[in-house]
Amino acid sequence: MDRLSSVDELLQRIGARPDGNIWMVLVVDINDIESIVTDLQDTIEIFSECITASISGKSGARAVINDISKASEEYFLLWELDTWENNEWKIFDALRSRLDKGNKGGLLIISEQANNLMIHNAPNFVSWLGARIYYLQKDAEILSDEECDRRLAALQEWTGKTNDDVIALAENRQLPTDPEYGEWLILLDRGDLLERQK
Repeated sequence: MDRLSSVDELLQRIGARPDGNIWMVLVVDINDIESIVTDLQDTIEIFSECITASISGKSGARAVINDISKASEEYFLLWELDTWENNEWKIFDALRSRLDKGNKGGLLIISEQANNLMIHNAPNFVSWLGARIYYLQKDAEILSDEECDRRLAALQEWTGKTNDDVIALAENRQLPTDPEYGEWLILLDRGDLLERQK
């Protein structure tokens, strides 16, 4: 199982995956799950250029599968699976073929304990995952401040625009559609402006 040093590394894996119904698992500290789901939803939409849905597992495996069956989104983030007992994972395993809607697949964000239950109770789903179970180091950030500044400098050089220019373009709904501009807003912690572009 791969250990990732940052969410950025995960995004590169997602971006590099072949087309088709590809599922992955991200194992994180249980206390970090909610914040990671929030961070990932915005960034995956930009990097993969696909609409992403976040689906809670609180109501059990059947509800998750039904939500996916009814959803129009192309990529799914499944979370709140940490309350699932052995039987829920067995149900999920039995219904796994319904995860394939000919879309782009998804990502389960779970704790180490839930990952162990999944491995023991959903063997068919686990074999379908193959090597795509990743551990995210607890203190990993999307990008360090230094990496963030380097990336922003590269974007500024590429476009000849400043951070303020990009924010102004976004506020006036004139932002170019290149994914780099979306990434730029995320790096500036202004992902809220992406909603205005739609």
